[in-house]
Amino acid sequence: MEKVIVQYVYGGQIDKMDNENGILFPNGKVFVAGNSEIGLYNAIISDKQGVVTVDLDNGGEEYMRHDPEVLIDLLAAI
Repeated sequence: MEKVIVQYVYGGQIDKMDNENGILFPNGKVFVAGNSEIGLYNAIISDKQGVVTVDLDNGGEEYMRHDPEVLIDLLAAI
């Protein structure tokens, strides 16, 4: 696991004001907590060290919304 900056693509754009800190897991999922919300997304590794992208336009599903226990399963697997 490593701490990363998470940037989001929405409407084909990245707005740096939306960036959040997150934890990148070895399976490519990233956990974020910001704006009083938490989420678990598929991460796309960027060419910038310590930065990942979540593409909300293309498959940016937030996994914990449908099954909050997915985070527990993810942590137990490490």
